[in-house]
Formats: sequence, structure tokens, C-alpha cells
Amino acid sequence: MDGFLCEVVARSPDAGGEWYLANTWADTPDDALNWLHHQAGRLADVLDAAEVDQAEVDQAEERSQYTTPVATVFREWAADDAFRHVQRAALADGQPISANARGPDRICGSADVEVLYSLSARSILRPAPIRLYLLETP
Repeated sequence: MDGFLCEVVARSPDAGGEWYLANTWADTPDDALNWLHHQAGRLADVLDAAEVDQAEVDQAEERSQYTTPVATVFREWAADDAFRHVQRAALADGQPISANARGPDRICGSADVEVLYSLSARSILRPAPIRLYLLETP
């Protein structure tokens, strides 16, 4: 493995869109998880603020289908040390990892839609010619 590609993505089939919110390259599984956990906190903070803004709008029926707010899902995931060790081992073994949640959101202030949020990391192996070039370059 040459490193790990980490991404934060929001998808909404209802709105017909997919948005890459952040990404980075990490050298180690620990770097990848540190970055993902930091992004989980940032995303949770933004979603909490948006939820407060939407509190004035009566969305009780729509929200009732979601048992746990997205912000809570990501905060709990980032705080779970035992699961962090499981995901670290998976990354070190070359397996992809992710944390996912879904919930309601308002797109451009006009439509209430379901949004799927995903924080993920996967190992990357550069093509052989690039790896050889990097190894041979002083």
C-alpha cells in the first residue's frame, strides 16, 4: 500500500446530486482515521447548526423516520475507541472502511430531501511505473 484516500461525501438521490465535501491523502491508517474523526466532528457541528436553523419549521413527520440524528451518529462513531482499533486493522490489511448516516436536509432552502453522508478511507496502490520512479528518485 502506498497510502490511503479519505473522503467525505454527501449524496441525495432525491435531489439528484453527489457532493464531495472534503478529501485527503493519508500515509498511515492512523493518519486516515485521525482525519476522518476530525471531519466527523466538523460535519456534526455543521449539521447541528443546520438543525437548529430548521427547528422553526415543522418537520416532525419527516424526522420521525430517523431514529438518531446524523450528527449524533458521527460523534458516537468518532468516540468509539474499540471500533477505531477494528477499522485501523482493516485499513492496515488493505480493506476499505466507512461511517455512514442518513437524514433529512433542505437543499438550497427549497426542498426537503434525504441525504446520505459517508466518511470513508481506502488503500491506494500506485501503478508500478510510478512506484519504481519514486523508489529510484533520490
